[in-house]
Formats: sequence, C-alpha cells, structure tokens
Amino acid sequence: MSNPSTRDCRAGFAQLLALGLTFALLLATAAAHAGAIAEAPLVTVVEALVQDARRANLELAIAGASAEERLAALDAARARYLPVLALDARYSAADGGRTIDFPVGDLLNPVYATLNQLTGVSRFPAVPNQTVHLLRPREQDTHLTLTQPLYDARIAAGRDAASAGLAGTQAAREALGGRIDRDMRSAYYRWLEAGARRGILEATRDLAQANLRANQSLYANGKVTPDLVYRAEADLLEVQQTLLGTRNAERLAQSYANLIRNAPFDSPLPCPPVADTDITTARDALMQRLGTGTLTLPALTATAISRRAELQQLDAASAVATAGERLARAAFKPQLALSVDAGTQGERYAFGSEGRYVLASLVLRFNLFDGGADEAGLAAARAVGRAAHSQRTLAEQHIRLQVEQALDSVEVAVASLDTAARRVDAAHGAFRIAERKRDLGQINQAEFIDARRGLTEAELNRNLTRYSAFDALAQLEYALGSRRGQIPESQP
Repeated sequence: MSNPSTRDCRAGFAQLLALGLTFALLLATAAAHAGAIAEAPLVTVVEALVQDARRANLELAIAGASAEERLAALDAARARYLPVLALDARYSAADGGRTIDFPVGDLLNPVYATLNQLTGVSRFPAVPNQTVHLLRPREQDTHLTLTQPLYDARIAAGRDAASAGLAGTQAAREALGGRIDRDMRSAYYRWLEAGARRGILEATRDLAQANLRANQSLYANGKVTPDLVYRAEADLLEVQQTLLGTRNAERLAQSYANLIRNAPFDSPLPCPPVADTDITTARDALMQRLGTGTLTLPALTATAISRRAELQQLDAASAVATAGERLARAAFKPQLALSVDAGTQGERYAFGSEGRYVLASLVLRFNLFDGGADEAGLAAARAVGRAAHSQRTLAEQHIRLQVEQALDSVEVAVASLDTAARRVDAAHGAFRIAERKRDLGQINQAEFIDARRGLTEAELNRNLTRYSAFDALAQLEYALGSRRGQIPESQP
C-alpha cells in the first residue's frame, strides 16, 4: 500500500499529464478566440469588415467632400462658356456739384432790344443767363446687360484643369480606399494573431501552474530541493508577465480595427476559426479577382501599373499642369466678347421712346505689356509639368518595388507554413517524452521547463507565420491596386 507522499506525487504527475494534453488541444485551436466563433469563412468575414470600413471611415468621408468640391469647380469652369445676364439699377439724388455757365442772355438780349425798338412793340423779352448743373438733382438708370464670350482661350484651359483636378481627387480617394482596405485587413489579422497568442499563453500558464503545484507537492514530501520550486514559480511569473502584454496588444489591435471602421473601440469583432487552409483560400480568391492562375512578378507588375490609383492621381496632376501651361499661354492671346445693354434712364422711371435705349458692343482686350509677368507664369507652369512627370516616373518605380517585395513576402510566408507546422510536431514529440521522463524522475525541472518552452515558442512561431502570410497577402493586394466600383464616385 502506497504512502500519502507517494499518492500526492502520483496525483501531481497525473494532473500535469492531463494539463499537458489539454494544452495540446488548446494549441490546436489557438487561432480562435474564447468568445463566440463566427460561422462564416475567414475570407468572407474579412471582406465584410473591409466593406464596413469603406462605408463608415471618416477619412473617406472627407475625401468624398473634396471630390464634391472639385465637381462644383468643374461646373463653375463650364459655366464660363454660357452668357451672363445681369440687372443693374441705379437711382441718384444730387445736391451741388460742378456747373457750366451759358451766357445766353448776354448773347440774345441786345438783339431782342434792337428788334423791340424797330417794331415798337416789346415782343422779345429779356432772356437770363443759364447755369447748367452737371449732376441732375434726380436720375435713374436701369438696364439689363447680356455678356457672351466669343473667344477666350482661358475658358477651355480652365475647364480642362478643373476636369483633371476632379479626376485627381477621385483617384486620390480611390487610393485612400486601397489604404483603408489594407489597414483594415492588417489590423484585423493583428487582432486575430494577438488573440491566438493569448490562447497559447493561457494554456502555457495553466501548465506552468500545474508544474508549480507538482513541485510544491514533491518538495513538501521531501522529494526535491526548494530550487526546483523557485524555478517553477519563476517560469509561471514569466508566462503571466508575457500574457499581460499580449492582452494589452490584443485590446489595442481591437481599438485600431474599430477606429478604421468608425465604431466604438470596444465593439466586438467577429472571430471565425482560422487554419492554414484559409491562406490558400485567400490566395485563390485574390487570383480569381485578378483573373490569373498564377502569381508571377511580370503579370502582377503590369496589373499594378494599370490599376494603382496613385499613378492615376499623378496622371491627373500632369494633366492639370498641362492645362496650367495652356492657361499661361492664353495670356498672350486676345479676348473678344459681345455685350448688349437694354434699359431705361432719365430723371424718373419711364418706358417711352425718350427713356428706352439699347446698346450693343464688341469688346476686344489684348494685353500688350505687363512687365514680363506672363512670361514668368508660363515658365512656372512648365516647371510644374516637368515635376509632375518626374513624380509619376518615381512613383511607378516604387510601385514595381512594392509588388516585388509583397510577392516575395507571400512566397516566403506560405513556404514557411509547412516548416512551422513540422517544428510544432517536433516540439510536441519532445514535450511528450520530457513529460514521461519527468514522471519517471529521469530529467530535472530545468529540462522539463525547456521542453515546455520549446513547445510554446514553436506554437507562437506557427501562429506568427500564419498571420504573417495573411498580412503579406493584404500587402500584395494593396500593391496591385484597389478594385473598381468599391467607392461611389461623383461623375462630372
């Protein structure tokens, strides 16, 4: 019959073995959080979160307002082709002012006096001198003015600049949408990875606690020295400290993901089960969207060059610069307009023949000299055009590099999955052997903890490798450019 110390020792080892098996089961499902598990596949869940971020993100809302502003500017530029009809009304009351003296009495009165003497009848009265006021005491002038540009090179250039500006703003909004997609995916994967890491560490903590209890029991029964108890306790504290940092990282990742989709920071996120096969599913979905069966660098680079909204934005900036150069050249050309005024004027409002008037004018304007300002404006416009062309070339080179780096990251991450899985299998095997040796007293506590730590590190490495592959796919999709039709665009 066994004594109590032997029974306690066996109970401790049995508890340790049971927790070890539980630890292995928990590690197999470490990618799923402790909360409710979503039934939808991971790819579907991620796409739903991306669309949610597209609808609610505040940066996209600001960009949408900028696009509306550019559309209004284009409408204003087009309106310059149309005639302008304006009503002008003026009613004046004057007192004083300059006058003109007209000596009509001095001129006519001598003649009238002579005629009166010759006829003997005072038929011609004396006429006083006249004073004419240049400002009428009362005066009104009301008329309609119709102005129609006949030739003005600035109008077409301004319209083209506004149209290119609208295209650039829409492209910038689409580029922002691509960054929102990438950030949403990366933040969500980071949250999933932190949750899975937390699950691994919680299982490790339980195993470390059981190991501490077993060593305390062995020490209480005089089977081991106290240094093994201290070593087990230090191992437990190390796991608990790491677990605190992991929980904080998980909470921050959740807050950032909710920030992108404009939701309260503590809003729950869907948590579907995650496996290595989901990486293959996500890669196949990406290839299906691209319409290709393989991910090759030349094809992906060509796709990125044709789809990246950043390049379209720079193309629009180049078009704005070209229109700006045309606008600068327009300063050297004449401007011709037709102006028609129709209205009434006089001391009072009247619509008779004496008050009505119609005035039609052809107005020609040609700037003969402005001190070289027009030449300077043209030189500045040309410099802007050269800068825009260089920026576009540089951006294309950066995009080529982004595609190459993203594709390499995907290939390395996917290739590492099998290695990480085999490392976990090897660590599991080593841990099981260490458990049996520990139960038989053939290894010391340090060797057992090293075996447990090797298993934990292997599981954490596989978890990190898995979500690195997901993030690499997100980076590759961003490098290839946003998908059209995801953001409603204002049409000119």
